[in-house]
Amino acid sequence: MSGFDVTRADTRRTRGLVALASLALSAGLLAALMLTGEPQSDAASGDAIRLAMAAPTDPATVSDAGVPLQDTATEDTTPLLLEPDVLLRVNDAAFTDCRSCPTRIQAERTVPRGGTLAGVLDDAGVDRVEAARAISALGTVFDLRYLRAGERINLYFETDTPADGSDAVTRLDGLSFRPDVERSITVARTFEGDFRARETIAQFDREIVRASGSITASLYVDALAAGATDRVVVELAGVLAYAIDFQRSIQPGDQFDILFERFVDEEGNTARTGDILYAMYDGRGDAKEFYRYETEDGIVGYYSPEGASAQRLLMLTPINGARLSSSFSTARRHPILGYTRRHNGTDFAAPRGTPVMAAGNGVVERADRFGSFGNYIRIRHANGFQTAYAHLNGFARGVRAGSRVTQGQVIGYVGTTGRSTGPHLHYEVHQNGTPRNPMTLDLPTGRQLTEAEIPLFEAERDRIIAIREAAHLADDNDAPLVADAGNGAQ
Repeated sequence: MSGFDVTRADTRRTRGLVALASLALSAGLLAALMLTGEPQSDAASGDAIRLAMAAPTDPATVSDAGVPLQDTATEDTTPLLLEPDVLLRVNDAAFTDCRSCPTRIQAERTVPRGGTLAGVLDDAGVDRVEAARAISALGTVFDLRYLRAGERINLYFETDTPADGSDAVTRLDGLSFRPDVERSITVARTFEGDFRARETIAQFDREIVRASGSITASLYVDALAAGATDRVVVELAGVLAYAIDFQRSIQPGDQFDILFERFVDEEGNTARTGDILYAMYDGRGDAKEFYRYETEDGIVGYYSPEGASAQRLLMLTPINGARLSSSFSTARRHPILGYTRRHNGTDFAAPRGTPVMAAGNGVVERADRFGSFGNYIRIRHANGFQTAYAHLNGFARGVRAGSRVTQGQVIGYVGTTGRSTGPHLHYEVHQNGTPRNPMTLDLPTGRQLTEAEIPLFEAERDRIIAIREAAHLADDNDAPLVADAGNGAQ
């Protein structure tokens, strides 16, 4: 860590400078006396003797140049000055002629799965008593229960070689790590030999930026090229998941527009991103726009310009990255049986093990083996809807008959159990017992705004529109901020 234990380093450096300056000055004065034989004044001799024989000076009484400051309480107020070239030579000697300077070593360790900080320090050879003292100090600013596996810990050691030539002694000087992008934790040894911990909170500037463009490769690739981040793209997919089928509806030339928060450091580097305030996707002239709005009871949602919720009772597709291999049909030739029969669902081809999500909130009615469907899950939803998921490789932990699931929760994994020609998900939607085409079903929306909430939403919508028009592009690093500076931790 840059600048670690600077105070102690400056103290040792200052003492070295003072001692060497004293020796250099006294030697020079003695040589002058011997060669020239010229008498020196009592005052000058006294200054030389006092400087040469003085004990190492307290750091608080030393100037930046390494010269002792005059004590206003003493009678002798004559300043003692050294020429710049002398100071440079003394400074160089302090570091090049050192014979017993401590050596500092930095090492990085990673917290293993199931590991502890005590174990990390023990593996690094830290004395257990010293480790316990450092951990105790750390506990004043950080709860070790939240130390994650994979966390990188920087350890700092100091090795002293005694003047008598005995074996070198190595001890822990401190440690540091960053539990998240906004916080830095440091534990350092004090002059008294104890450990003291400090937590530093980074300050970031908040800005609202806009990532806009058209599809040339994929929404993910093109949104990143426009200045969005991975997190923003994932959240965008969540906002649009009820209105757009990302596996089949994305086409070259489609337009997108995202307005979102981000927090940057002093150099303009993005530290993290915040909320999406506005999202638009226009595919083949059918633009979908949604604005972020938080109700008075604290519920956050996305709504169309008219105030209709973006969320639907069921997701369009309960699987990501899949290919539509067979559509809903009243007459389809069965690939195994060979004759024409009704196909009451939609098939999505995907690699074995691909996560399958619950299309909506509900209660699991069954999760077991079910004839030709193989491993099968059926979920009961509101308004008389049911969804079914067949040919699964297995079930997610905790998914069983009677368990409650939430929309987007992983409930199983793609497989090829039952009567199947290859890994795929067979997905069905039933409404009051009747099979429905999930790709064309007009599903009810989520939370509806009340008449009293509509004016409040419209005011927030207009505010976001004004921000959007003034926002600069996310990939334009030279543009000014459009939001007040704030703390990234907020």
